[in-house]
Amino acid sequence: MAVDFKNREYWIDAVRSFACICVLTTHAPIPGGSNGLNFIGFFNYYATCGASILFFMISGALILYKPKPAIPFIKRRLSRIVCPMFFWTIISLLVAVIHGEMSLGEMAVKIAKIPLAPQESTYWFIYAIFGIYLFTPIVASWLNKAGRRELEFYLCVWAITLLLPYIAPHSHACDGIIDFAHGPLYYFYGFLWFAVMGYYLRKYVNLHTLKRWHAGIAVLVLALPVGLYLSPMGHDIIHDRMTLHAAFTCCVYFVILKHAHYSERWKRYFYDFAQHSFGIYLIHILVMRGVLWPLFEPYHIHYALQIPLIVVLTALISYGMVHLISKLPFSNYIVGL
Repeated sequence: MAVDFKNREYWIDAVRSFACICVLTTHAPIPGGSNGLNFIGFFNYYATCGASILFFMISGALILYKPKPAIPFIKRRLSRIVCPMFFWTIISLLVAVIHGEMSLGEMAVKIAKIPLAPQESTYWFIYAIFGIYLFTPIVASWLNKAGRRELEFYLCVWAITLLLPYIAPHSHACDGIIDFAHGPLYYFYGFLWFAVMGYYLRKYVNLHTLKRWHAGIAVLVLALPVGLYLSPMGHDIIHDRMTLHAAFTCCVYFVILKHAHYSERWKRYFYDFAQHSFGIYLIHILVMRGVLWPLFEPYHIHYALQIPLIVVLTALISYGMVHLISKLPFSNYIVGL
């Protein structure tokens, strides 16, 4: 089918494609390896930041832009993400049964729990994004009426909550003064605001109107891992998605990809890959852990080579599988196309 690239916001396809590759990169390292552990820390910082957060931001840029009637919107989104997730969760559980990792009885219990919590850990994102979808009609109506300064005020309040992971480890030194779980900002904390940030960056941020010092800030943000890894902070905080440095890094990614120049060929590449990205996300763990890890594990390849190889092969194999599945009847219920 011909695509009207002239009127299409193809940069969103580029952001989605980049985010999909970041997801694959985050999950690619084979556990237990020792060749290149310092490398993997920096490498995965950039990938983890660009993975789920960018998908939340893309959703906000797309679905918060106009008010939507609640019930039709939720039904449409529910059918697109829930059926494929349910299908591939069952496939993952069947594979675990075949490998002797659980019994059929345990599988039945896990299937019953699917509506309540992810039974394949990498599918946590689907539960989070559906929670955002439930809020979307409400938030989109507010954003349609809110001014820029009002929106910036709320984003600044949210940014304060992203400072709390840095403070929390030292709360014992404050004699319990810091009690985030019972404070007012706790109720302002969550992935929903990444979606609102995506909306803000799409509507108000234009790279051509930014000044040179903004570029300096972007360079500093992308160089953050050096300072973070040299600091006494724990690595759990560094790789935490709900932190200010993670949000800043994703904003830089988003703005750069939004304003990059793409040739007609790359527009088509990004469009095609983005169309398959949800299916790739759903099946990449099966491909990666079930096929590629067993092939690579005996060779103890340095992470600097191992990760890119696994990412490229996972992307190609998963893309091919999704493309073939898309030819089947009712493929939208399997890979969400």
